[in-house]
Amino acid sequence: MPDTITFAETTLPPPPSAAFATAKPSPNRQRLVGEHATLLFQGGRNRHLYRVVDGCVALSQLLDDGRRQITDVLGPGRLFGFTHDGRNIATAETLTFARIETLAGGQVEDGDHGPDVAAELKATLHRMQAHATLLGRKTATEKVATGLIDLADQFAWRGRAASRNLFSFNLYLSRADLADWLGLTVETVSRCLNRFKRDGLIDFNHPKTVRILDEQQLRALAGLARRD
Repeated sequence: MPDTITFAETTLPPPPSAAFATAKPSPNRQRLVGEHATLLFQGGRNRHLYRVVDGCVALSQLLDDGRRQITDVLGPGRLFGFTHDGRNIATAETLTFARIETLAGGQVEDGDHGPDVAAELKATLHRMQAHATLLGRKTATEKVATGLIDLADQFAWRGRAASRNLFSFNLYLSRADLADWLGLTVETVSRCLNRFKRDGLIDFNHPKTVRILDEQQLRALAGLARRD
């Protein structure tokens, strides 16, 4: 099994989102990758850093008995490929069609990327600490609310409804993905989502699109302060 995937060429069918067609040119190498493609394997050797340009990538670790823990969900702008002793800390998998950028001259050990990598490392450390608290102390309701807010912050698209504080985002994670990320069962995730819908906090007529109807209340349930 290879340590790193060979990225698919851009002759793949167009992804189901206009956002991919608007990617800005970059001096770094970009590739369009299909849905559910493994980009890096946990424990595999890696010498590069990668940036998510469009789409969604999940980082996960697998236990010997097959149980999976999603450790982070990455949206546009996030970096991955960090290693420990030259080996990948986690498996990286696309959850949708994604445009992935290999950073120019970017070996992990080089340190050539300066402030970008430093800022990403700080953000990653903050997210890891918050995720540890979520897994260890938050209730099921708090976990699902936190996950929705995190995904909305990364993937929300705002139209005319933004003036009324209403916005939607593409839910790239399946219910099973959400369960593996939040440390819950699929049934518990579904119950929480349906309850939030009944209470008027969210709406979803399609399982892959979520509309936030009451951001303030959802953030309160998640135990998060509202962002200015």
